[in-house]
Amino acid sequence: MKTLMASCLVGGLALIGCSEPMVIESSAARVETFTLPHTNNQVIREFNAVARAQDLTPLSFRVDGRISSIPVVKGQRVKKGTLLAALDKQDYQIVLNDRRARMEVASKQAQRTKQLVDKELIAQSEYDQINAQYLVSSAEAKQAQLYLDYTELRAPFDGVVSDVLVESFENIQPGSEIVTMHKIERIDVEVQIPDILLAVSRRHDARAQKQEYDVTFEAFPDVVFKGTILEMNTEKDPSSYTFIATLAVPLDEKYKVLEGMPAKVKANLSHLTYTYSRQHLVPINAVLMRDGSEINAQEGGVWLYQADSNSVTYQQVKLGVIVGDMIEVVEGLADGQVIITGGGKRLVDGQKVELIKG
Repeated sequence: MKTLMASCLVGGLALIGCSEPMVIESSAARVETFTLPHTNNQVIREFNAVARAQDLTPLSFRVDGRISSIPVVKGQRVKKGTLLAALDKQDYQIVLNDRRARMEVASKQAQRTKQLVDKELIAQSEYDQINAQYLVSSAEAKQAQLYLDYTELRAPFDGVVSDVLVESFENIQPGSEIVTMHKIERIDVEVQIPDILLAVSRRHDARAQKQEYDVTFEAFPDVVFKGTILEMNTEKDPSSYTFIATLAVPLDEKYKVLEGMPAKVKANLSHLTYTYSRQHLVPINAVLMRDGSEINAQEGGVWLYQADSNSVTYQQVKLGVIVGDMIEVVEGLADGQVIITGGGKRLVDGQKVELIKG
């Protein structure tokens, strides 16, 4: 009996050893996908921005005093010469009246003395002394007139009142900022851009400088303005790893855009990539190593969805730069291919998948 059981066991093992290896079917994984657009399509990214007034000019009085009136408000358009603020004139008017009176007396004395000199009744030196007193009093009267004029603060150019920094009846000193103004022909916009995007744009500096960007302001969300790059700074914000780019945005007179107003800038990043024909921007979470680990340097790949078999295959790709939450794929992908963006860390070649409807 034992011999029979042993024979059966050996035979069974031999039979198993000769059979085909067992295949364990992978269950269908639920995945999210991203379809690669045609490379001639625009790749649009949106960045937060803030309005910065062009040639923001702080204005102040040259004399001290108490504010008597402020006839303008923040955001008001004004013409050159418009009264922006005024000081109490009473003290300055009294001084001017006194200086003018002294000048009149000195003028008459000089005239009488001149007549006496002409008749050779007094010495020329006596006339020179009296005439000098007249010239001094005349200069003092002119200075008093200037001080009186300085009690009015007027717009130095056509523009917009960016801010009013004082209130009526407030005592101010010379040089204290009263209002700020900026010109109306354009507004500048500051936008934070990723450090890598700055490096890419500098490779194609001429193209980036000529490109127009769509700019919208919070106050006019349905109006699209066009902006061009004015300058880019070279100091990175260590907390956000971003740089500041300044765009110049021409303005129509009917729109009042003020300093500090929130804005959005839309950029067509297809103009700032390595090539026009082969490059794709894909979600960065779509790029993995075959074993699901994160990419390193320029190595990595994506899982391609095969619609005919509802399965996936791994595709090695050559990577470029990171742009926000996207990454540049220089080689390895084609227009219209569908890549896995979610659920790809545990996939294997040929595995069946189920698309998550979104």
